[in-house]
Amino acid sequence: MAAPVECAPGRPGVVVTGVGAVSPAGLGRRALWEAVRGGRVTTGPVTRFDTSRHPSDRAGEVPCDALSQLDSLVAPHRSLAARFLAAAALEAAHVARLTGGHRTGVFAGTVMATRPVLDHGITSEGLTPEGTEWAEPERLLDLMPDVVPYDGPAVQLASGCSVGGDAVALGADAIAEGEVDVAICGGAEELSQEVFAMFTTLRALAPDVPRPFDADRLGMQPAEGAGVLILESAAHCAARGAEPLAVLLAHGGAADAYHLTRPRPTGDALVRAIRTCLTDAGRSPESVDWVCAHGTGTPASDGIEARAIAAALGGPTRRKPAVSSLKGVLGHTQGAAGVLEAVVAVLALAEGHLPGNATLRRADPDCAGLDLVPPPGRPADLASVLSLAFGLGGGVSALLLGAAGSDDAA
Repeated sequence: MAAPVECAPGRPGVVVTGVGAVSPAGLGRRALWEAVRGGRVTTGPVTRFDTSRHPSDRAGEVPCDALSQLDSLVAPHRSLAARFLAAAALEAAHVARLTGGHRTGVFAGTVMATRPVLDHGITSEGLTPEGTEWAEPERLLDLMPDVVPYDGPAVQLASGCSVGGDAVALGADAIAEGEVDVAICGGAEELSQEVFAMFTTLRALAPDVPRPFDADRLGMQPAEGAGVLILESAAHCAARGAEPLAVLLAHGGAADAYHLTRPRPTGDALVRAIRTCLTDAGRSPESVDWVCAHGTGTPASDGIEARAIAAALGGPTRRKPAVSSLKGVLGHTQGAAGVLEAVVAVLALAEGHLPGNATLRRADPDCAGLDLVPPPGRPADLASVLSLAFGLGGGVSALLLGAAGSDDAA
């Protein structure tokens, strides 16, 4: 068995007690895990709007049967993103056996808000007075009070595709500061014509499947969904008799402010975020058993990320860090990506299995410093994993998660 993972001395322990997911794999954490573990590509032809003017017709849609199941879980709402987030939160609360009566806050994020307001600009409807209300950012949280009781704070972030990790970090800080005992941390996104048009303009759409870290990668595919982690102080978790799924050892964030769409070629921001995690957790680079990378499959960023991970964790006398990207399976779920990938990291710790790079055929030479997990994945004795997320404009989020069962998580 892996050695128990302990939090750094002097830092309040924060544990994960619930996880929830809505993804292109379907409804729930198990559907997500089965797709990722099996390497099943869940992207496909878009069914909700016309893509004939775009170089690709593929994306990661939440399946129709999962959308139907939402009706029995959460109330109707014009925004699918709001419904995705509420459904993921409902599952996470069930897993955590969370009820009312706790000092609880909500910390959630999205990249592009919700489809109803986004698509006004490119549909025949135009931006009508009736439609302007849907631009209000807090609409994403409309359904949350109905599924998870909380008494504040309720914070919505919009920090790009790192926003899911940023939400988890903010929730953990609120616990550490004694502001809340429980933090519901999530990210959500809904596919829209506007997003498709943006990535077409950026020439970033893959024509077949995303191939993160592959020498022949051609781009990404947008996707949708929501992920939620429920965090608690270790003391609060123990007091209510709950069982932690994992320990949040540390989090790190940085921004390189280099370019709107490209990371700095040296990957300095990612290196800083990883090293911040390790320093705050009192861990060595060798202690990281797996990296759940951002890995979008775009030609510009994957090589930079690979070199940065190798610089932060590798070295002549160290083993190569084991690395996978989930975007070959799920596509890029944007605002949901950071949390969905953290959910998978928690499940990987519990299951003792490293998901593979499902669509990898020929590794990019720039990834020579990494142990890219092959498509089938492999069993592993995991004690700690690192989950990474990037955002346009240079934002980076890193979460260091440890196996449950620590003797000193408090």
